[in-house]
Amino acid sequence: MKILGIIAIIACLLAAGCGYHDRYRHRAEIRRARDEVRRANDDFRRAGWEAREEMQRARRDMQRDLRNARDEFRREVRDARRDFHDQFDHRY
Repeated sequence: MKILGIIAIIACLLAAGCGYHDRYRHRAEIRRARDEVRRANDDFRRAGWEAREEMQRARRDMQRDLRNARDEFRREVRDARRDFHDQFDHRY
């Protein structure tokens, strides 16, 4: 029995020092790193989506501003043409 006890103690000491228990800690570190990568990818995807939304919003605003400027320019040209014809058509 003493020999069996000594063998068990030596086996426990060898198992404790061989890194057997560290593999669970290593798995947890890998899992944490994988979760961080997944979160970073999600953040990157979300940032891309928000950037696309912002670009679309800016594009719509720019198109609206250009349309308003074009309409305003056409009104001014029409008014200037009418004023020109009113001023010079009556003389001839």
